[in-house]
Amino acid sequence: MLKTLQAEGDQKYKVIIAGYLVVFLAVALALTLGDAGQMAPFAVGLVVVCIVASLGLFGANHLRLAVENHRLSREGEHLDQKAHSDPLTGLMNRVAFNNVLTERSQAHSHGELAILFFDLNRFKEINDSLGHKAGDMLLAEVATVLTENLPGAVAVARMGGDEFAAILPLSDSVTPEGCATAIANALRQPLLLEGQLVQSGAAIGIAYGNLAYDDGDDLLKRADMAMYEAKAAGLNSYRVFDDVMEERMTSRVNIRAELTRALDSDELTLNYQPLVSARTGELKSVEALLRWNSPRLGNVSPGVLIPIAEESGQIIELSHWVLDKALHAIKTLVDVPVGINISPVHFRHNQFATMVADKLLAANIRPELLYIEITEGVLISHMDAAKKTITQLRNLGIKVYLDDFGTGYSSLSYLQNFEFDGMKIDKSFLRNLGERQQATQIMRSVIDLGHSLNLQVVAEGIESDWQARLLQLLNCDILQGFHFATPMSLEAVQEFRAKQADALAETTPAAVAAPVETVAEVTEPERLAG
Repeated sequence: MLKTLQAEGDQKYKVIIAGYLVVFLAVALALTLGDAGQMAPFAVGLVVVCIVASLGLFGANHLRLAVENHRLSREGEHLDQKAHSDPLTGLMNRVAFNNVLTERSQAHSHGELAILFFDLNRFKEINDSLGHKAGDMLLAEVATVLTENLPGAVAVARMGGDEFAAILPLSDSVTPEGCATAIANALRQPLLLEGQLVQSGAAIGIAYGNLAYDDGDDLLKRADMAMYEAKAAGLNSYRVFDDVMEERMTSRVNIRAELTRALDSDELTLNYQPLVSARTGELKSVEALLRWNSPRLGNVSPGVLIPIAEESGQIIELSHWVLDKALHAIKTLVDVPVGINISPVHFRHNQFATMVADKLLAANIRPELLYIEITEGVLISHMDAAKKTITQLRNLGIKVYLDDFGTGYSSLSYLQNFEFDGMKIDKSFLRNLGERQQATQIMRSVIDLGHSLNLQVVAEGIESDWQARLLQLLNCDILQGFHFATPMSLEAVQEFRAKQADALAETTPAAVAAPVETVAEVTEPERLAG
């Protein structure tokens, strides 16, 4: 293509040069004949013809060049439009939106404005169940709703996937909250897609600012954070970025910075919570739980740390650290399996199973002494890749458990579509256990379901002797909770094991519900969540 354009350009310049050459020769001939006094009518006519022909040639080529330049200009505009617009919705794309934001920031545009950030609800579910065509129709409909309900917006863009953003200057007649409410209400209405009525909705974040002194990228991040606040609250509406969110944002930045130092300075630790046999009370395994007591930040819970590490990419290094420490614990405890929780972000890596196998080989540890707990977050996307990784791990001899069973929307379908070695029933199932018949029957059904699928069933969150006894009668396999032991150091696990052995030697299997005294400080357990 470039060679063709270059050849065309060369040809045009050759014609122009030839034209100038003809004029030059004609003028030279006229001057020569004039000096010699021999300017015959024929020669005069020849000179005139040459000059007229040359002028015509110039005119034709200049006209051609003008037409060609106009065509190239229009093609350039078309290519620029394609590069800066979303082909599906016709809105700006992320590049164009960021350009507008940058230009207004560099111009120090005065005047208050708001950035609105939108994330559709149930888009993946609709896209997966009804097909990509239906998903595309939904996105196009959202673009129409945004355009109609954002009068005065200087930019409305599809940022990618099911996320949209807008820049809205403030005015007396139009408020961001009013626009957000109208958009949320419009998207809440049923929509006919591929012959089916579906409902979507959106979580919307709003950030106010002034580009004369606020950074555009910071405003976009604030709107994004406010959107996540709305999504976390389960709202089909909006949240406005405020000082509380500002504090959380600052805290997130500090945690990201301190985590790098923590990984290098042994500030992180693993505690281990025992899991015991429901029938005999025997120690069956321990679950590794992450703890971080930062000298500068204080205690940082896994529930706060893990999402930040996943967002920043530090989760990979953190997961490697947890796995290495867990393998060290296995070597210390000799024959007690150790379980770890793996983040969905790390589990989705293509070489995850290979990495685990390499670490087991390097540490000379039997695979059956390691088990991995995964949550619905691992399975909810990239299902084929997750299934492949689970199969690889189980082929190595590593056990894989479905954690927090019953808390997700699709737990039963996961049991049907994936092969696990066990499942951990979420502690929410313990509410009203033994007090309401329905709660007891549901627990019995869940345990029976697990056994029918040849799964080992673990109940977590046991806090009373009554719960332990009842779960034993319901034929649950493994029990975990404060009633038996709190998370503790590796040395404390060894003491627990010794005391438990002495206690079991003096009791019958029915005494399983009696807790064994531990040396660990009682703290609410928090897992390395996915």
